[in-house]
Amino acid sequence: MKITVITADIIESRKNPDYNKQLTDELLKLRHPGIISPFSISRGDEIQGVVEGWLMQPELIRNLRYICRPCRLRIGIGIGFTGPELINSNSWSMNGPAFHLARSAVEEAHKLKGSSTVIKTGMDEFDSFINCICLLIDTIQKKWTDEQWEAVQAYEKWGTYEEASKYLDIAMQNVQKRCKAANWKQLSEAENTLKNVQSFLESLHPLKGENDNFTF
Repeated sequence: MKITVITADIIESRKNPDYNKQLTDELLKLRHPGIISPFSISRGDEIQGVVEGWLMQPELIRNLRYICRPCRLRIGIGIGFTGPELINSNSWSMNGPAFHLARSAVEEAHKLKGSSTVIKTGMDEFDSFINCICLLIDTIQKKWTDEQWEAVQAYEKWGTYEEASKYLDIAMQNVQKRCKAANWKQLSEAENTLKNVQSFLESLHPLKGENDNFTF
């Protein structure tokens, strides 16, 4: 089966030694139908979770960054195949190509400045393409204020500026202004592009699969 492994390093974790317990509790709140191994912390400064299939839920990356604030993350994403019998609730006890790709992606993210996201699928030319999208998303998100984070997350959760404003207890116009200042529309379109990449690739290579050394 195809899986997406999401591995993250907490940047400058030693500056927040008492935050790990709180973060462990927060990670339990990160739920999504696609998660097959919940996100958890290991070694004090690494976070990992496993999602079924291609990264069909790129909003998970944003949600992970959101709940980990004020900590910043370097995120590596590996996409590959594994046997269903190897899947379990503890991702740290699992192994396979997708995990190696995720670790390699984290190491590449270390070479970049700040909270970067790198995806590896095993196809270098394709990875360059999708990582341009990740770079766009990271560049936008790095500029978000706490207020913009809250507005974007509330708007996505409740679906309208009016309902988000009730949840945040601020004027509807302020929610709209914060989402606009955060370039939420553009970032959302970039996330949707990542979400649709698999179907695009399959339309180009309908007969290819893992037996052809084709990741998707």
